[in-house]
Amino acid sequence: MSAVSILVVVVVMLGFGLIWFLLSYLLGGSSVVGADGHARVTGNCGDTMELSFKMEGDRVARTHFWTDGCATSRTCIEAAALLAYGKTAAELKAISMMDIIDHIGSLPDSHLHCAQLAETTLHQAVREYYKNPAATGAHA
Repeated sequence: MSAVSILVVVVVMLGFGLIWFLLSYLLGGSSVVGADGHARVTGNCGDTMELSFKMEGDRVARTHFWTDGCATSRTCIEAAALLAYGKTAAELKAISMMDIIDHIGSLPDSHLHCAQLAETTLHQAVREYYKNPAATGAHA
């Protein structure tokens, strides 16, 4: 194989990678449109997690999550979003890092903080939900 062939293969692979990244970034969106609860929290480790949810009636009907952290961070915030689906706001407040870990299966001790950050992000989104009287139907 010549150097030119190798260069062409590398450029094509980089092109596909760039296109995949741009499409996932542009089409993924940053939040649930008209989210009732939303939070973006940065942990001591430097990872940032974001979670949004939309209620229909008194239950979570849609969720969206994002993180700039490692694969474990992504797994934890995804688990928090999955656990939130179909729950009431009161049930969301009861979701703990242990529930997230149980949903995943297990985590190494060095990554327990990822589950804690996911819990914190979810609970912050619930606090934001309760701050909005229009969303909760209450007047504080």
